[in-house]
Amino acid sequence: MMDNKNVKIGIYGAALLMMGVIGVSGSLSTIAASFPNASQTMVQNIVSIPCLVIIPVTLMVGRLMAFISKKKLMLTGIGFFIVGGVVPAFLDSLPLILVFRGILGLGIGLIQPVASALVAENYQGPEQERVQGAMTSYQMLGCAVMVFVGGWLGARAWNLSFYVHLLGIISLMMVIAFVPDQKPVRKEATDAPHLKNRLTLSSWRWAGMMFLFFIAGQIYSVYTAFLVTEKALGTAVQAGNSLAFFALGGFMMGLLFGRLVSLARQMTLSMGFFLLGISYLLVAFANSMTVIYIGSIICGLAFSTAMPCIIINTAGSVDHFSVGMAISITMCAQNLAQFISPMIVNPLLAAISSGNPNQMAFILGAVLITTLGVAALFWGTGQNKKAAQTG
Repeated sequence: MMDNKNVKIGIYGAALLMMGVIGVSGSLSTIAASFPNASQTMVQNIVSIPCLVIIPVTLMVGRLMAFISKKKLMLTGIGFFIVGGVVPAFLDSLPLILVFRGILGLGIGLIQPVASALVAENYQGPEQERVQGAMTSYQMLGCAVMVFVGGWLGARAWNLSFYVHLLGIISLMMVIAFVPDQKPVRKEATDAPHLKNRLTLSSWRWAGMMFLFFIAGQIYSVYTAFLVTEKALGTAVQAGNSLAFFALGGFMMGLLFGRLVSLARQMTLSMGFFLLGISYLLVAFANSMTVIYIGSIICGLAFSTAMPCIIINTAGSVDHFSVGMAISITMCAQNLAQFISPMIVNPLLAAISSGNPNQMAFILGAVLITTLGVAALFWGTGQNKKAAQTG
């Protein structure tokens, strides 16, 4: 039997890397200046390409967890993260950089569903909510370190920002030390029918919710640095700092998430969506970096409110054996949305915006996420009424 306290430490170590896709986001405008013949969408692929690779990997991992220990999968993922993250620092070809960003995505695709599956497997009820929230805090802590240091390094030389992925060495040691190498439990042949993954309609709905959430949510990751440049508010350092403030807000909410859910219950998701809409409007109309930072903190609070809600509800929508696959599909939906978000948003911006396209991106995101918030408000109100009647 696993020692839950030790497993927590290993999960939190892996979580430090789970938002590594946006580790160099604060330096995107600096990278773009170093590759003047590349389009903005091409440069944004530094963030988007890993998300594309994560999609099939998460689906594959959902099956592999039934045969290979979660520790081996996680260590393999961290290895790919370090190689794919650091090697671009030594390259001067954008296409080749994108290849290694794909390797980074392979690593994160292994880490994300395995860490979430470990939480669902080892903790239940309020404890699960606390651990899931804390895991989100560590995601944001890792993100804060990477984007802050990445922006600082990127201001000196664009390629230096990729060194932030050396954070994976710390995660590697934590997983080695605290996650047991426990083989998946195999049942007797007479129980074979119970070993099939059974996804429910509800699990697919949660995957769809995650998809729509990240169509809007990815806007912050890939447009903030360009907005700061567009408005002449700061440099890559300030853009990196804004992402660090985002992560700080997320870290704080992750620590408070369990308490928030106990008070708001199923209204928590709508609160996260509305907070994100507010943060996007603040960033869109900011006239100083101070306002950008405030919006970024609120944005982080919103992400760390909505994301755990979706993961917990996904895990609760299927039987125990199917949790790994359900979470993998939800993560797949997240990363598909992260990949295609610029491909949807950029053409829309070209059609409707003539002067400030990056500002308009945040306005569009605010409209979409607020619409989701209204839908989540009605759903949450209904769920809370049902719980009150049956309680």
